[in-house]
Amino acid sequence: MNTIELMDGSVSSFSKTDRAIYEAIRKFPDMFATSSVTEIANGGGFSKPALTRFAQRLGFGGFVEFQYQFAQDLEERRQRSDAPTNAEVYGSLLRLVEERLDRGQLVVLIERMRSSRHVYIMGYNLSRMPAEELNIALQFDPSIHASYPQIDVSQRFASEDLLVVYSAVSGNSFKDLMHDLKNGRNTKPYMVLVTTNSKHPLRRSFDEVIVLPTANVATSDRTVLADTFAFLMFNDVLTGLLPAAR
Repeated sequence: MNTIELMDGSVSSFSKTDRAIYEAIRKFPDMFATSSVTEIANGGGFSKPALTRFAQRLGFGGFVEFQYQFAQDLEERRQRSDAPTNAEVYGSLLRLVEERLDRGQLVVLIERMRSSRHVYIMGYNLSRMPAEELNIALQFDPSIHASYPQIDVSQRFASEDLLVVYSAVSGNSFKDLMHDLKNGRNTKPYMVLVTTNSKHPLRRSFDEVIVLPTANVATSDRTVLADTFAFLMFNDVLTGLLPAAR
């Protein structure tokens, strides 16, 4: 079993930090294969001991040993003639998201959007594009009042509002806002999390969580946009249901 298969098979037992490192490897495999430990720690926001513990949990003596084997496994996979192209990976992912989405759940979400005073849509970094796209799409439905605000703990919500958050991995950008809402310094709206991480660390702060499938590190060389593609397909299915949900 190579390092890629080993990581994918160990996801269910990962700690929150291990999962964050795995997700970063899945998105930026080349960086983890070729950059120094210091560069990876600084770029990913991980401590060097956390990277060492991650490697040791997979059976390696340290991160450098893991990195050496990981780089070899990546190169071996790239030389395989049957390795899928990124187009094939993304196409397969889009079909998988479309097939697995619960239309009934989405219709209920649309009804909630229409009955809400205001719909706030948030997404940052790799989640920014799908959040902005959904906001634009909802402007064409006069019964939904939507906007894409900046994250601000002083943002004032009402209990009649709906907050939709796109967050692929950790939700670090939303921690202050979630803390503010949890401690009652702001009125809590109905909150929906759209994510590709079934163990998202903020999931318990939300009233509803929609988990989308995504590509794993074993399927392609560079799947940095996999989560974005999954979110965009979610948008496509959701907005496609708008006319039928009237």
